Parts: sequence; structure tokens; C-alpha cells
Amino acid sequence: MKNLAQTRMQDLRRTLKQAGLDGYITTARLEQRYLSGIDLSDGEAVFVITPKQAYCVTKKLIVSKMAPAQKFMKTVDVPFGGMVDGALELIADKKLKRVAFDPAQVGFESGELFVKHHLVRTCSLVGEMRRQKYADELACLKKACAIAKAAFKEVKGQIKTGMTEEQVRILMALALTKRGAESIPFNIVCFGENTADAHHTPSKTRKLKKNEPILMDFGCFYEGYTSDMTRSWWHGDKEPAAYKQIWNIVETARKAGVKALRSGVSAGAVDKAARDVIERAGYGKEFFHTTGHGIGLQEHDMPILRAGAPDELEENFVVTVEPGIYFAGRWGIRLEDSFLVTKTGSKKLT
Repeated sequence: MKNLAQTRMQDLRRTLKQAGLDGYITTARLEQRYLSGIDLSDGEAVFVITPKQAYCVTKKLIVSKMAPAQKFMKTVDVPFGGMVDGALELIADKKLKRVAFDPAQVGFESGELFVKHHLVRTCSLVGEMRRQKYADELACLKKACAIAKAAFKEVKGQIKTGMTEEQVRILMALALTKRGAESIPFNIVCFGENTADAHHTPSKTRKLKKNEPILMDFGCFYEGYTSDMTRSWWHGDKEPAAYKQIWNIVETARKAGVKALRSGVSAGAVDKAARDVIERAGYGKEFFHTTGHGIGLQEHDMPILRAGAPDELEENFVVTVEPGIYFAGRWGIRLEDSFLVTKTGSKKLT
């Protein structure tokens, strides 16, 4: 799949022109990867983008790393530690008057300096772009989801009574890695009462008993993009009627959320569709997190599918739907899949 970073950069420059801005400055690693296609570490560069040209202000050590983006970005190398100052000098040299920065994407010190130099605040300029995925992003997301799906299928069959949560976590990490995952941002394994802990840390001593619940929540990065899915089931042949009942309620809520998922609906409407099912069943207090969230360059990205959220979903958003019911000290159930939003509905990726 062709890297479409150049297209994203062009789209941002067009947006700057439409907004009457002379430029945008970013120190955020994820924004830089999104706009350049190059995976930089924190503090390796400062980008200055104008309606006519994009600049990467960086140290000499990183210049060669930026070579793949040289067709649409100019690289300016400055002395070590002087990248922010170098970017501000560039802004002054080019006589750029209205240059914006996103306070949520810069550190406090840099933010203070930008304000001192009369840069203007903007809210989620690149973040809004990142919600709707380009074709190369979708290809990576689909691959990340396929890796997770196949890894779970393998590992579920290997889980045996007497294993620890940590042992199962390691099995999942190996299964994800051998299929091409470049990193694993979260890999939650819970047995028994721990399934009621929504973000439990796998234990090295908690062993799986013959008849008890399991919850696994996991994802992986592929080419910078993540997957996210959760499965809950009963381990053993004596599944309690209460567990089966709650599992079916959560599954019905998940399906209701998915049915509401389509371009043009609000994030809050999807949350309401799933939450109404659980509240009608009498377990509203036991569903204490949001119904879902966006995924992409981050495992928890915008938009958030939460009560009353006005964000309108659009075609090519990728979001999770993950209702859950939890009984502290006993057990909990969460069922989660990732979906590509389409004009008429959605496509399941996990």
C-alpha cells in the first residue's frame, strides 16, 4: 500500500489556507508520523507547516532518517537541543504572522515559549484529520486486527487449568509477535474474580481453576496502527446460569451498539444504544465505562463513544464497541470488537 503521508500533508496545508493561518507548528511524535510517514522519537524534530511548504527542523543525526519525505518536506538541521528555537527563527525569517499550535500536543515549557512569540492556539487541527482514516491507514489497521484475531484463536486453544495469568499473557505476546506485531501496547489476562477489574494487571501467581471465567483484552501495533479486542468466556463445563445470562445481556448490548454504528450518527447515540440494553436489564451501575473509542496511531483515540457525546461519526472512522458488566469480587464480562464505519453501517475488523 502506497504511503499517503504526502496527501495528508497537502490536505493540512489546504486547511491552513482555508483557516487563514500562515502555519502550524508541532512537536508531537504521532502528528509527525501522521504527516511525514516517518516514525520519529519524542524530541527528535519540530515540524513547521505553511500553506506552501513543510519544514522539518531537526538535528543533523536525524537528517538521513527524513530522506523518504524529502519530496514534500524541507529538512533544516540545527545544533543539538536547538530545534524549538530553530523553528521559531524559521517562522521569523519567513515572516509568518499567524502560526498556530495545539496546546494539548506540546509540553508546558514549549507552550509558554510559543505564546511568548505570539503564536496562536488551535484545538485539535491534526487530531480532527486523524479521525477519518486514509487508505494506507486502513490497510494497517485491518492487518493489526487480523493479527490479533488469529493470535487469539491460537492461544485460546492452548489455555489449560493450572496456568497463571502471566503465562497466558506470554503466550498471547508470542502469538502476536510471530504474526508481525511490532509492539503490544496492552495484553490483559484475567481469571475468576480478576475479570471484574476492567484493566487488571496479569498475575504471576494467580492460576486458572477448572471452572471459572476468563477475560482477555489485547491489541497490537502493525506499522504504527493498533488493534483492540476483548473476549470473555467460561472455562470449564459448569457454566453458571447467572454468568450465561449476563454474557447474553452484554452481547445484546454489543449488537445494539453495532446496529447504531454508521456514518452520520453521533458517538453518544451509539453509546445510548448499547447502554439502554444494560440499563433496562437492571445493570446500569455495573457498566461504568464508555461504550467505545477510536483506534489508529493510539490504542485509545478520538472519538470517544460516551453518553451525550456530540461527535458525528463519518465514513472511514475506526472505532471499538465494548460494553461490559462487572461485579466486584466476583466476575465481569466485556465483549469488544473494532469496526470500520461505512455510509450504511459498519464492517467488523476483529
